[in-house]
Amino acid sequence: MADDLSKEQLKPEHPDRKTGYERILTDPAPPWFVELYPGGDGAGYLQKLERHSVLFHQRSASQLVVSFDNIANANDLSFAREPWGWKFFRDAGWSHMGVFARTKAWYRDPEIISYFQDRAAEGFFDKYDRVVFAGASMGGFGALTFSGLVPGSHVIAFNPQTTLDARLVPWETRYRFGQVQDWDLPLGDAAQTVRTAGKVYVFYDPFFDLDRQQVQRLSGENVLLLKTWFANHFAAPMLRKLDILKPVMLKAMDGTLAPIEYYQMMRARRQLPMVMRGIEGFAEDRHPKLVQQARRRFRVLRRAAMAEVEGSS
Repeated sequence: MADDLSKEQLKPEHPDRKTGYERILTDPAPPWFVELYPGGDGAGYLQKLERHSVLFHQRSASQLVVSFDNIANANDLSFAREPWGWKFFRDAGWSHMGVFARTKAWYRDPEIISYFQDRAAEGFFDKYDRVVFAGASMGGFGALTFSGLVPGSHVIAFNPQTTLDARLVPWETRYRFGQVQDWDLPLGDAAQTVRTAGKVYVFYDPFFDLDRQQVQRLSGENVLLLKTWFANHFAAPMLRKLDILKPVMLKAMDGTLAPIEYYQMMRARRQLPMVMRGIEGFAEDRHPKLVQQARRRFRVLRRAAMAEVEGSS
């Protein structure tokens, strides 16, 4: 029987479908698929909606993280694609619901909104002692807003938008495709949804005006706005360069990350070239003497860091 299933039979009926077949037949299976295929050791599912897909892994019985793709992932058609943060959440042993975005529409889709509303109504999230919503940029918006369906849930958002509704943020000039979506749908303004959340950790660059204006719309004792100076729109990559992304994420996931602890870890940023370039770009004309002092300090810190690395090798 298997011999009858020839390569000729696997050829697509339409030439423009050939690439898809070749990708599936030749690319290695992604790790999440290895866990969930019929012979895998994992438990969960993949549900494909019209413009999104939802991948769920059941691991911890008490802890769940829900992640949302950012805009850079929306056009990724590769078989090896993973949800945002998949490896990290797997290694942490958390149950994980990852939302794949196949459009840059900022989750302004009745189907994905209804999907989460239905899960909340049926008590899906109530099974877990702790739920965390997480993402970056467009995914950060998703995390901030969909958390409103699970009161008390924590949120981790890197460089998020709070809304693209022009009536609320007329100064926002980015993401034209997102701006023209239906902002009258539910869950469209993070400034409203975070009021019922647990701890809300938001990482942003205060010198990047559009991001700063977005996150300053968030308020409440539960909201912690954590600065990533001169990271621009790349807060998470900066923390990764500093080798502090993992400890920061782990503490934020259980709601124990304190600002004083975070800023102590962030002191290492002073030896990053991207930070020195940011200081130069921001203050070179206005404060040249201070920039010169910063350059000298930067060189001292870089030499010390290199000497430490050489000494430990």
